[in-house]
Amino acid sequence: MNIKTIKTEEVDKLYLPKTITISKPELTELKKVTFHFGSRKKELALEFLDELSQNEMGLSHNVKEKMGIPDICFELTIMGDQIRIGPVILYLVSKRLIKRLEILKERIEKSVSFDGLILLSTVDGINTDENQIEGYYFQPSTNTEDAQWKEGVFPYPDAIFKRVVTSEEMTEHLYDKTNGRIFNSHYFNKWDMWEWLAPDSFIRRHLPYTQALTSLDDIYQMLDVYECVYLKPKSGSGGKGIIQVKKGQKGTYELTSQKKGLYQIEQLENDPIIDKIIKNKEDYMIQQDVGYLHDTRNVDFRIYMQKNETQEWTCTGLIARFGKPGSVTTNLRNLDYLLEGREAFRKLFNNSEHDLNQLEKKVKNICSYACELLDQHGCFGDIAIDFILDNSGHVWILEMNKRYGYKSFSIIEDSLLYRKIIRKPFMYASSLAGFHVKDKRKLQKKKQDQLFINTMKKLLNNEPNVQPIVSDSCELVMFGKEIVHYQKSHHKSKDEKTESIH
Repeated sequence: MNIKTIKTEEVDKLYLPKTITISKPELTELKKVTFHFGSRKKELALEFLDELSQNEMGLSHNVKEKMGIPDICFELTIMGDQIRIGPVILYLVSKRLIKRLEILKERIEKSVSFDGLILLSTVDGINTDENQIEGYYFQPSTNTEDAQWKEGVFPYPDAIFKRVVTSEEMTEHLYDKTNGRIFNSHYFNKWDMWEWLAPDSFIRRHLPYTQALTSLDDIYQMLDVYECVYLKPKSGSGGKGIIQVKKGQKGTYELTSQKKGLYQIEQLENDPIIDKIIKNKEDYMIQQDVGYLHDTRNVDFRIYMQKNETQEWTCTGLIARFGKPGSVTTNLRNLDYLLEGREAFRKLFNNSEHDLNQLEKKVKNICSYACELLDQHGCFGDIAIDFILDNSGHVWILEMNKRYGYKSFSIIEDSLLYRKIIRKPFMYASSLAGFHVKDKRKLQKKKQDQLFINTMKKLLNNEPNVQPIVSDSCELVMFGKEIVHYQKSHHKSKDEKTESIH
């Protein structure tokens, strides 16, 4: 929906195309409506104009400027006498990330394609006194301009996609102002995850036994049961501070850390690293080792669980991470290589296709259920779950990440998965905001596919003067009685013939 400024002396007026009364005749009974843009609203007189197309709406000159509506396209919703344009989505990021506007522009430009306003800001850009946001909005490419971020001051949004930790006070403020339409709403660490999930009898079977670390005795007692344990910071990421402790030969202990690697000691109390951890015992927990080794490499998996426009948890993708030999973690610093999830299942377990399907289904069901449990403690919509599959195929959930990184996608070279993972949270945010947005790239592809089919039918029926289809990706041409579909390569200088239809 294009928003036009109607240049007349009239003020406080909203104009709709006259054709809209065909599908919504009840609108003709209205003299005034309440117009919404984000948190801002205004009562406007309603008028219908013949000159507006079905995809246009008009506002008197004072409204658009006063409400701060930029020159982009929006979705329109009408419920009774309430008319809204949007969605207005706040993408709340860190100060570090907002300095990398070009990277963020590329993410949005390549992955997110629907009408609406995407705002980019930090916590410092939120003015709680004026209920407005200072930051940037995304201006999609037009015939005359490239896609870019533009500075501005905007109303509070319809929904918030939060990628940064905020204070409880700020979280509650935003939660209240958006009527709960904020995700991932609450920060939680590894220990919070254990306390939230462990009471559930089903998911408890898929969590390594974990307890708070209070003394050296906790380590000795756990080693008597499991022989190998991990000491982990309750907070933190990237494998920092994680220590593996296992029983060695002749009463010794083997310790492996990121800093010192593998080393042996006779008594745990004699080790300065252990001593430091015990002194900061409130910050650490101790966990059963459920690690899986393949050719001396630790292997774990990451599954991307996201809510979509239906507001249901779905699996967007799954990858396996193979650590360097001897490393106790599989984070990027200690990563050897990545594999697509199903390919890794096949490599590690050598199962039949049926068994692989069942294993994949089991993993998705368990992780989806764990995400549903999270929702009892806030509103979440974008979670990366790290888990291990042991020799028997049992699923062990290690961690649930809200602010995971995207670097893995450049390593695995899966740009399609990357675009899906970037796009889905914005589709979910649009749904939270009450808008059923349409992915314009999908609509364009659907049109191209239909044009392809129609052209093929014309060629098969020997209709004269049929023009070949030319696009960025394919071309349909005819040589004699043979129809040839060419797939254009982005990596080679010459087109390759990929399909013939007789």
